[in-house]
Amino acid sequence: MASPILLFLVKQKRSGKVGIAVCHSSTNKVLFIGAGTEVGNGGDNFDWMDIWSVTPKAEAARTVGKATAALLKGDALHVEKSESASALIYWNGRRYVWRQQGD
Repeated sequence: MASPILLFLVKQKRSGKVGIAVCHSSTNKVLFIGAGTEVGNGGDNFDWMDIWSVTPKAEAARTVGKATAALLKGDALHVEKSESASALIYWNGRRYVWRQQGD
């Protein structure tokens, strides 16, 4: 995350799609991951997700490898479906990027 100050699990009113709202402290903007905003293999509805947490930048960098680690602009978001697929979602300075971890 690019210096987020808040993360919230949200549901888009109109569609009922689930996602995470991220407030960046540097811009005071709220960006959405899911909840109607498509992000990688997670699509635009994260109703499948039953685990999510913040992964510190250093740990995320070890997980994604050297080439991708250079793109991390802060901590990453770990999203998961228990005993199934997981991914790291990170801010690259322009947008959130999906990095599949397993399926």
